[in-house]
Amino acid sequence: MKPKIKIAFASGTDELNARLIGRMRDLFPELPLYVVSEFPPPDRDVHWVRYRGGFVENLRRCRHTFRNKSIRLAGVLLVPRVPFRRMRLLALVQAPLYFLAINENLNDFMLRPGSLPAIARHCFWRLRNFVRWHLGAGDHTLEQSAPALLTETSSVYPGKAASGKPTVLVVSAYVPFPLSHGGAVRIYNLTQRAAADWDQILVCFTESDAPPAPELLAIFVEVIFVRRPGSHLVSNSGQPETVGEFASAVFRASLRDAVRKWKPVIAQLEFTHMAQYAEACAPARPILVEHDITFDLYGQMARDRDDWDLHRELKRWRRYETEAWTKMACVVTMSAKDEATVAGARTAVLPNGVDLRRFEMAAGEPEPCRLLFIGSFSHLPNVLGLEFFLNEAWKPLRRSAPEVRLHVIAGASHEYFLDHHRRSFQIPAGEDSGIEMEGFVADVRPAYQRAAIVVAPLVASAGTNLKILEAMACGRPVVSTPAGVNGLDLVSGRDFILANTGAEMAAAIERLMHSPEERNQLATAGRRRVEEAYDWDAIAKRQTELYRQLIHDLSRS
Repeated sequence: MKPKIKIAFASGTDELNARLIGRMRDLFPELPLYVVSEFPPPDRDVHWVRYRGGFVENLRRCRHTFRNKSIRLAGVLLVPRVPFRRMRLLALVQAPLYFLAINENLNDFMLRPGSLPAIARHCFWRLRNFVRWHLGAGDHTLEQSAPALLTETSSVYPGKAASGKPTVLVVSAYVPFPLSHGGAVRIYNLTQRAAADWDQILVCFTESDAPPAPELLAIFVEVIFVRRPGSHLVSNSGQPETVGEFASAVFRASLRDAVRKWKPVIAQLEFTHMAQYAEACAPARPILVEHDITFDLYGQMARDRDDWDLHRELKRWRRYETEAWTKMACVVTMSAKDEATVAGARTAVLPNGVDLRRFEMAAGEPEPCRLLFIGSFSHLPNVLGLEFFLNEAWKPLRRSAPEVRLHVIAGASHEYFLDHHRRSFQIPAGEDSGIEMEGFVADVRPAYQRAAIVVAPLVASAGTNLKILEAMACGRPVVSTPAGVNGLDLVSGRDFILANTGAEMAAAIERLMHSPEERNQLATAGRRRVEEAYDWDAIAKRQTELYRQLIHDLSRS
């Protein structure tokens, strides 16, 4: 027998939605409550079903979520001037016999013969209000005017003087400075080194009105920022959500203007979702930099999760990404493993690296019981990895070594992302938890110096993890899952310690905490390995060689 549930379709204003949830709690209190809404409700004891996209997409999502359940009641708000007609229709299709209509005064009726008087009263009341509103002298000041929509704007900033050298157009979804995430670290380090051989133009999205940092103006001849207003409204185009979020006519026009003005020979598209702008960069030869193979990442995350959205995005990314490769002059990957996945395009491996002058061997002794985890919470695999660590390794580690401390650097706006995932993941707070939480940190070197061990407990990963390389450059031993060192050419037991389970990770950490000799051996080997294979200077030279090969091929064609 299928378990019975009740559903609240949040088709009103925020205040009314909260009242609807409260009303639904009181009806059949023994049944679990599901809430269909655009954003997660603040109530942590309800089950959230995201409402996003077109009617068919939401119908499929709901049918998947409720497929093994029996709907006992589906409450819907019938509120005028609130654009959720399709959500109300969705509720009617899902549960026509148990459809409970509720108005803003919390009066209700069901679609049954016995409710005909209540339905008639509701229709008469609604009609009377409509006539008063449009024909009478009602108080129109009650109507809330629609908020002004933020529009995209483009701003151009001159940088260093042009040298007359060949021009490279760098197209990025995110501003590459400050160094708030791994993608920014990569772009900044490689463009900084390329500035000696190329004139570079940066066109990228920004979410603020701040001008470019001086560090960018010293690298690029011109910087073009396109202000992207935050919005959850994405067209139902059948493309991955991130692609839709970054689809912009203003950005496309800015690219075409930059191409006409600077005539670049290379257009470097950073991040998979920016592949949609390849045609706007013509005739420059497009390079797609795959910071990770996105459908590979989604495949890992969806493997053991019954999440309709993840599986839908996996299909969309696979179709979008494989088609994008065929439009590129070259696809750059972070590892040979990723390169083997790419089909239908020329490829090159330019791995992630580390600035060996900036990240030097730590001079002083670390705090022997201090662990460090670095990973922006804006990237879901980092959240999943920390969740795995706290559930599977941290608890047994704290039981056997209560003196251990964990320092988490979670990136910009980490509170927002932590709140977004609060139903499945919460970080213990307070001094007794042993956990110290920070957001964006401009200089992470002091954190590496204090830590005795760096943990990389990822359960899903594509591309390669720059934080592993930074830790090794600083002489800090790393304990990692296989996903944490994905794509890196490292040897377990020599360069780092591999742990396949939470219990193995806890045991390895406890052993290292009490073995400074083993920590020193790992530190020496790790530093030697990044010097051999992961120096940004050497990687930048390989990038310049790639540019020249593509230009040479173009001149011959």
